[in-house]
Amino acid sequence: MKGQLVIRSLTAAYGSSRVLHDMNLSVNVGEIAALLGANGAGKTSTLRAISGMLSRQGCIEFNGRRIDQLSTEEVARLGVGHVPDGRGTFGALSVLENLQLGAIRRSDKVGINGDMSRIFDYFPVLFDRRTQQAGTLSGGEQQMLAVGRALMARPSLLLLDEPSFGLAPLVVRDLFLIFRRLNKEQGLSILLVEQNAHLALDLADQAFLLETGRIVFSGSAEAIQRNDSIRRAYLGN
Repeated sequence: MKGQLVIRSLTAAYGSSRVLHDMNLSVNVGEIAALLGANGAGKTSTLRAISGMLSRQGCIEFNGRRIDQLSTEEVARLGVGHVPDGRGTFGALSVLENLQLGAIRRSDKVGINGDMSRIFDYFPVLFDRRTQQAGTLSGGEQQMLAVGRALMARPSLLLLDEPSFGLAPLVVRDLFLIFRRLNKEQGLSILLVEQNAHLALDLADQAFLLETGRIVFSGSAEAIQRNDSIRRAYLGN
């Protein structure tokens, strides 16, 4: 495996307020990596920096190409999908229209139709709700739609920001099983921000622990789960 996403000496800020400090991390092709830490640690800011949504300095490479000077649209066009916190679906549009928007930069009609079928295979409820306004969906259904819309752009790396937030445990379980399927069946790399550390580590291959915008520990998910001091500090046991 090789580093698909490589971050070196990354700093990022909202205006004059710096939120990331000299960050280094990498995500390999076909790997699931988790970003863990308390609220305000810089997890969401890391995803936004990768996507070009806030001011940043340092080096971000994706598939061997520098992307740290690119716009959000340019980063997405290269194959980085981003499912933000709060889901961000277009509530007045139907489920089908939301999914079609995900493929707006594509012109391969046959491929788009095939991907739409795959989305409905992963999320059958979206097929059942395809003519329904997105704003009338349940929270879990809106999260599925947000993921589906991102997948319609055919990313090779998916950034997921708190996908379990506010969802019922059974919905979360099903959603994370689908993330695993996407990784195994399509080779999709995933960088996951998740407040539920146990859930994230059960899914991930590796993890990074953040404190106030700095990575303080990194390693395999299994090693982190076995580390007593980290478990007490971050996992609550």
